[in-house]
Amino acid sequence: MTKAKTIWLLLAGGAMSTASFSSHADDPKPPPAAEVQIPFANHNIWNWQVVDDKTVLIQDNSRRWYKATLFGNCINLSFAGERLGFDSSPGGTFDKFSAILVRGQRCPLSSLVQTTAPPKKSKAKKPEAPAAPQ
Repeated sequence: MTKAKTIWLLLAGGAMSTASFSSHADDPKPPPAAEVQIPFANHNIWNWQVVDDKTVLIQDNSRRWYKATLFGNCINLSFAGERLGFDSSPGGTFDKFSAILVRGQRCPLSSLVQTTAPPKKSKAKKPEAPAAPQ
């Protein structure tokens, strides 16, 4: 519970008003990101990236990224490779009531929110060839 300080302000004409101020330590956390849906997921999911056993980043055809958080750890998710299924609603919408399928295991989502693109992986540079003797 946050404690707010109330300050009475005297306005022109003698009217009184209140204003609430809170210190930075008492500031509430920002509200959670809004839940979203990916319509026509069977045709609209373009790419994905597994973050860990509870999180998958999903990209749609419009190149928007979404963060899918699972209810619990999904065994083998980190080792899914290129085989991942998306179990959407009968209408084809993928949302927080959907699931990700990994090697026959159904992993239900607890949240689906829009996010930014993941950082690009840096390519390992090939070692330079030794200089030719002169």
